[in-house]
Amino acid sequence: MLGRFTGREVAIVGMGKSNQSLCRYLVNEGARITCFDRKTAEELGAAYGEMSCLGVKWSLGERYLETLPEFRWVFLTPGMKKNLPEVRRARHMGAVVSNEIALFLERCKATVAGVTGSAGKTTACTLAGIMLQESLPGTQVYVGGNIGAVLIEKVDSIPENALVILELSSFQLELLRKSPEAGLILNIRPNHLDVHESYQDYVEAKKNIFRFQGQQDWCMLNLDDPVTRGMAAECPGKVGYFTLDPEAAEKALASGHPVAWLDGEELLLRGPTGSTFRFAGGTSRLASRKDFLVPGQHNVANALGAALLTTILGATPRGIGRAIGSFRGVEHRIEFVRELRSVRYYNDSIATSPDRTEALLEAVPGPLVLIMGGYDKGLPFDELAEKVVARECTVVTLGKTAPKLEEALLSANLRMQSKAGKGSSSRTGVTRASSLEEAVRLAASKAAPCSSVVLSPACASFDMFANFEERGARFKEIVRNLT
Repeated sequence: MLGRFTGREVAIVGMGKSNQSLCRYLVNEGARITCFDRKTAEELGAAYGEMSCLGVKWSLGERYLETLPEFRWVFLTPGMKKNLPEVRRARHMGAVVSNEIALFLERCKATVAGVTGSAGKTTACTLAGIMLQESLPGTQVYVGGNIGAVLIEKVDSIPENALVILELSSFQLELLRKSPEAGLILNIRPNHLDVHESYQDYVEAKKNIFRFQGQQDWCMLNLDDPVTRGMAAECPGKVGYFTLDPEAAEKALASGHPVAWLDGEELLLRGPTGSTFRFAGGTSRLASRKDFLVPGQHNVANALGAALLTTILGATPRGIGRAIGSFRGVEHRIEFVRELRSVRYYNDSIATSPDRTEALLEAVPGPLVLIMGGYDKGLPFDELAEKVVARECTVVTLGKTAPKLEEALLSANLRMQSKAGKGSSSRTGVTRASSLEEAVRLAASKAAPCSSVVLSPACASFDMFANFEERGARFKEIVRNLT
């Protein structure tokens, strides 16, 4: 239990958006805050001035963590490594190490549903919020966590009868000791191996979305993903499934689980017989595949997961269908920017890992020119490279991972040529750019009419931009200025 912080010395480490909100919240509670950040006061800019006006103390610069072990209460920024020597020493000396989301979950009186996964979280969360708003117009619905507004400053005013949807990253889940009442795990792929000690540690962090649930709580799992499917036995509460495979749905239904699935062109949902589940015993049609305004089978899976999650919160088939039919996607996720000289430009900056770019390859038809590369999270590109070469995409690389991507693409090209036999030519042309501006110009020059140019980096943005939003916004600006 984190308790109250009036009069207590509290360390807040990393002064990003969520921790600035946490700082304001705890100052209002009467906590005595010290803010820690590797940046200098000048680099922090406005955040330094605003937090200083609240009366906080500061520990800044290269050795900013030296005094951290002196604190009994430590709140870490989500993307920070949890095994740094100073953090380990703080724990050894009895510190409670937590984060903003853990405090929110402890204090929120409303029902909370959490969404996690390696890809699709933002889409599923956004859709879930719309499904609830369409189904329950008199209910206050809050969407936050890793997207939208930071909710910690609102936690005390969120009423008990409200509903909260949280997008939860592995970083946010890692320190939790309380799970949301309802959880959704979309998929699991290797990710963030630059911060987590191993892939297994990453998977274990994801499990915190259900690990501390009670017997009456729910966790919804992707039947098509072997990792999430295998988590069912570890869930302490009730389990539901979603799938694109009608045969897998039939087997899950036979075992008594609620299931949302795609049957041909129809999205269907059925709850378990004899339960209090909204769709108990009968099958409900939610929507048709042709109702979707966003491309890709992965978005159908995201919608099925969101539908299953929201039904236990009160969503109706009609409300779910309306939400699907009106949803135009999220910014930076296969976002159409413009068409110029019969070439379509898409912003997929949210694709910060290889599997997200793989989803893009399945969603956008026709010839592709891909802009790829960025910060290295320690992930392999071999599988992605095989699919890029199989699609015969043209690629422009940039950022720190450019050499690694080029090596993976070259190897995939050679393997493809070897299979094709003598005389076969390279299937994927690769050019390196020194900046995003140059990358867009090169991509535009290589794009034939009726093709698409897509920024789908398969990497994080931190080598060149503050985040994927800044990268996507800059891409859109450059594309809109093309003549």
